[in-house]
Amino acid sequence: MIVNCEDFDFDWYESIQREKRKRGNQGGSSKRDYKSIVTAFDIETSRIRAIEQSIMYIWQWQFDEEYTVIGRTWEQFNDFVQKLKDRMKPRENLVVYVHNLSYEFQFLRGIYHFTSDEVFALKKRKVLKCTMHGFLEFRCSYIHSNMSLAEYTRKMEVRHQKLDGEDFDYNEERYPWTVLTQRQLDYCVNDVLGLVEAIKKEMQIDGDNLYTIPLTSTGYVRRDAKQAMRLVRYGYVSSMLPDLETYKALREAFRGGNTHANRFYSDMKLENVHSFDRSSSYPDVICNCEYPISAFYHAGSCTVEQLLDLINRRHKAVLMRIGIVNPKLKVGQGCPYISKDKSRMIKNGLYDNGRVLEAEYLETTITDIDLKIIMIEYDFDDLIPLDVYHARYGKLPKPFIDLNISYYRSKTRLKDVEGEEIFYMKSKNKLNAIYGMTAQDPVRQEIEFMASQGFTERADDIGELLASSNKRAFLPYQWGVWTTAHARWRLEEGIQIAGEGFVYCDTDSVKYIGQADWTAYNELRIADSLESGAYAEDPNGNVHYMGVYESEGTYEYFKTLGAKKYAYVKNGRLTVTIAGVNKKKGSIELGTIDKFKEGFIFSDAGGTESVYNDEPEITSYEIDGKIIAITSNVVLKDSTYTLGVTADYRRLLDESRIA
Repeated sequence: MIVNCEDFDFDWYESIQREKRKRGNQGGSSKRDYKSIVTAFDIETSRIRAIEQSIMYIWQWQFDEEYTVIGRTWEQFNDFVQKLKDRMKPRENLVVYVHNLSYEFQFLRGIYHFTSDEVFALKKRKVLKCTMHGFLEFRCSYIHSNMSLAEYTRKMEVRHQKLDGEDFDYNEERYPWTVLTQRQLDYCVNDVLGLVEAIKKEMQIDGDNLYTIPLTSTGYVRRDAKQAMRLVRYGYVSSMLPDLETYKALREAFRGGNTHANRFYSDMKLENVHSFDRSSSYPDVICNCEYPISAFYHAGSCTVEQLLDLINRRHKAVLMRIGIVNPKLKVGQGCPYISKDKSRMIKNGLYDNGRVLEAEYLETTITDIDLKIIMIEYDFDDLIPLDVYHARYGKLPKPFIDLNISYYRSKTRLKDVEGEEIFYMKSKNKLNAIYGMTAQDPVRQEIEFMASQGFTERADDIGELLASSNKRAFLPYQWGVWTTAHARWRLEEGIQIAGEGFVYCDTDSVKYIGQADWTAYNELRIADSLESGAYAEDPNGNVHYMGVYESEGTYEYFKTLGAKKYAYVKNGRLTVTIAGVNKKKGSIELGTIDKFKEGFIFSDAGGTESVYNDEPEITSYEIDGKIIAITSNVVLKDSTYTLGVTADYRRLLDESRIA
C-alpha cells in the first residue's frame, strides 16, 4: 500500500512488537532492542546544473511489505520521524536498510547534526551504519550484500525487483512539486519494497534476525570460520599472531593478484587468443598449499647461502626485506614481476606499466614464494638479505580447510539446479569471501565523523591497535599474505606454460596465442585436490577439482592497452573490460574492436563522478517561484573515459616493436 507520509497508520506501527533475541544472543555491547520489522529507505535526487548542487525531490520508506510511505520534502521527513519516535517504547529501535547509505548520508547530514558516536564508517565517505534521533539505525545493504540493488534483488528472486533505470532519465531536473508518472513512481517504490523482500528472504534462508544478520558480506564467512576455528586446539592461533615489527613487514610484503599485459603484444589486434582460468584459485591454495603455522623468528640480516638454506633445506616460510643489485628481466619474459610501488630505494629504474624491467638497485619486502618467481624471471648481480623472519611451514587446520571445501561442494552441486539458485549464489559468495576475510588488515585506524570537519582518520598508535586486534583474532594475518603469494605462483606457472605466446594475465586467468599443454600441471593439481578432498561432483555427475586450468574458450580477436584495459570478440560478440567503464554500455559504444585504440572516448559508458558539497556556498535557490533549501549534498555527473596509455608506456611499446 502506497501512502503519503501524513496518512501512515501510526497505530499499526506502534502495535509491532520487539524482535525476540535468539537464546544466548545478548545484542552485543549496545544492548539495543529492535522492533520486529524490516524497513528500507531511499531518496531520489536531482542535479540543478545552474548552481551545480543536488536536491532530494522524493523519499520513500518501506515498512515490511505493508506500507510504502512517500514524502517530497525534508520537512515532511522530519515530521514523520518525530511521529515515529513518539510511538516508540523505551530502549526500542528501528532498523532501516539503505542501499548505498554513504550517498543518502551526505544528504541526511544536512538536516541532522550527527555526533561522532552515531556514525560508523569503514573508510572516508563509506558509511556502514549510522543512528539518528536515538532510535533510527540505518544500515548499508550495499556493503551487506556486496551487490548492486539490481543484482541483489534479482539474485534473491524477489517479486519486486529493481526496475530498469534506462527510461527514468536521471538527467531531467525534478523538484518536490514535480508530478511523477506511474512508471517513475513504481521505480521509486520497487527500490525499497524489493530491498525489504530481499533482506527478509535472506534472513529466512540463513535463520537470522535483526540481531544476528551480518552487517557486511564477509560477516557470513567470518561467522562460519569462527565456528570452524573453535575446533582447533586452544592457543593455536594466538601462538602465531605477529608482533608489531613482524606485522609491519607483512604489510610491506602483502600484494594482491598479478594483472599485466605482455608489452610485446600490447596495442596489437591478435587472432585466436586462448583464455584459461584457474578453478577457485584462492580456495585451492588455502586447501592445498602450506602456510606459516608458527610464530615468526626474527633472524635479522644473513647471507644469501643462509637464506637459501632456510628456504630449501630447512623448508621455512620466509618473510624478508632484500636488496637487489642490477635486477634485469630475462629475455622473452612478458610479465615482469617486481612491482615499482612495492619497491624502495630504486636507482635508475626502467618500468613496464608499474613493473620493474631493470634497475641499478632496489629494495623490497617479499616472501620465499615471491623470491622463487623473481629468480625465474630476473638476472641480477647480487641479492642482499637485509632483514629476515622465518616460521614453520605446514597445512592449515583441517576444520578451516573443510569449511572451504563445504562451500565449494555446495556451489558445484547447486550450479544450474532449478530452484536452488539462491543457495548456489550464497555458497559461491562465501567461497569467494574467504580470502577477503583472511587478508583484512588487523590494524584499522578508526574513521571519525565530526559535523564541522567531516570524515577524518584517527592517528591511534599502531602497536596498541595491533594488540587490541590480537586479543580477538581467530586467524593470523600472514595467512592472507601467503594466500595471494601462492596464487601468484600458480599464475606464474601458467604464464610459463604459455611461454612466448603469453598475452595477458589477471589473478587467475592466462590468455595466450599458439599452443600450450596444461596436462601435466592439471594432473598435479588433481592429485593435490584428491588428497585434501578439494573436489566436487556437479548435478551431471562430472567431478571438478580446485586449482586446475580450464578453458574459457578462444577469442576470435583480442586487444589490450595494459592492465585492466582490453577488448575481445568471442563467438562474434564484442566485450570491453576497462576499469571505470560500464562493460555492457562500453561494448555497445565501441561497436568494433578496430576502434579500441588511443583517443577513443567512451561517453555513455564512462560512468559518473561524484562531487561532494559538504558546505554549499548557497543555502537556498528559487525556481518556478518557489524556494528550495540547499543543504549538504552530492552531485552525480556523467563522466567520459578516454582510452589511452601513458607517455612512458607508449615509448616502451614503440621500443618493443623495434626490438
